[in-house]
Amino acid sequence: MAKISSKQKPKRAKIPAVVAGIQAVQDLEENHVSLFIGKAGTGKTKTASTYPGPILFLDINNEKGLKTVKNMKNVKVAKIKKWEDFLDLYWWLREGQNFKTIVLDQITALQDLCMKEVREHFRMDDDEPFQGYKKWGKLSGDLKTWLANYRELVDLYEIVFIAHQKEHGGEEGEDNEIDPSVSARVMPSVGSYIDGACDIIGQTFIRIIREKKKVMGKKPERRIEYCMRIGPHPNYVTKIRRPPDAGKLPEFIVDPSYRKLVAIESGEIIKSNVAKKEKVNGKKLSKAR
Repeated sequence: MAKISSKQKPKRAKIPAVVAGIQAVQDLEENHVSLFIGKAGTGKTKTASTYPGPILFLDINNEKGLKTVKNMKNVKVAKIKKWEDFLDLYWWLREGQNFKTIVLDQITALQDLCMKEVREHFRMDDDEPFQGYKKWGKLSGDLKTWLANYRELVDLYEIVFIAHQKEHGGEEGEDNEIDPSVSARVMPSVGSYIDGACDIIGQTFIRIIREKKKVMGKKPERRIEYCMRIGPHPNYVTKIRRPPDAGKLPEFIVDPSYRKLVAIESGEIIKSNVAKKEKVNGKKLSKAR
């Protein structure tokens, strides 16, 4: 083994910055990388709007899903109409801007913009089928690279990815485990990357609660609840990275918000805004002692 010469050894007069920056893990204050998937109108954008402000929404390819946050004063919107816009905005955000949360709404449309850029790169006709290893490889590589770049902005901002959901047949593997059949609607290689890159993954859905009490001459009332699956599930890609002693994750929460997700992350009990009582899996719990 080659020996390190005295010329190669660093001077010890000053403590290196990397050493001076060492701190206890419990003292770290970290932002989150979140992914919300679900069908249109199930509350993905609404949940993202509860994150710390000021918030910058990236309206990708004219998504038209921002009416939910139209009257919010702490929200600004950047129109991403072409792939180059997405790249330019990254370099601007990297310098540090007056935002606390960046929302990419949504990455399913971002894949379409990237594909258009790849078609132009290979000088493809508009009606030419998108085929070939090189084309799909470049699409996957470019999309993962730039999603990774935005993910690394977590040192400066909360990062939220929004995607439409994709449903496919779950397959049973050799270990008798079933792969999730509902995930982000992007190509598989990109989906695998984004699943691993996020701290929080929630799947939004709407459920209808029919009241049991009946009034003579009136139909039973029903209540609509906006929900988010976050607990382990055989069919949905969901997770929250948290300490082992934080307790069992609820299957879902009602009226999801940043405050509730962070409270679950730390192990705190969540109070539902709907029933004004603690709820886990849609059931009322006795008050914690």
